Amino acid sequence: MKHDRLVLPAAFAFVTDIAVQARDINYGGHLGHDAAVSLLHEARRRWLAAAGLDEAGSGGAGLIMLELEVHYGAEAFWADRLRVDMGVTGLGPVRCEFRYRVGRGGSEVLRARTLMGFFDYSARRLVRRPADFLTRLTAVNEESDNV
Repeated sequence: MKHDRLVLPAAFAFVTDIAVQARDINYGGHLGHDAAVSLLHEARRRWLAAAGLDEAGSGGAGLIMLELEVHYGAEAFWADRLRVDMGVTGLGPVRCEFRYRVGRGGSEVLRARTLMGFFDYSARRLVRRPADFLTRLTAVNEESDNV
């Protein structure tokens, strides 16, 4: 399947492996869309945790999902070990994009983009990006494997 509409970064800043579990399988016998979205969430949380950040915003600015785009290229099945490569693009004053490539062996299972807003959950509004956000994310070891 072609992925013309979703360009991935030239280099990824974070890598993690995630196994497909029984609960991730849909009626077609492969990774379901809902589970794929949860897999992206898990990978993003691992990267944030490795950088000492969290989506809830314990430092004042959390993250909230504004958009999601997913392109599928191959099936994934129970017990498959998927490699998730991630990068940050489109960094703006109140939002950024996470880009994902999820693969198994030599095949690309999916690629995705999440547009995330920096969000103050107590005030229920978008806020400015923390000054050290990108620095903290990119300081994480590029060959991380936070399983």
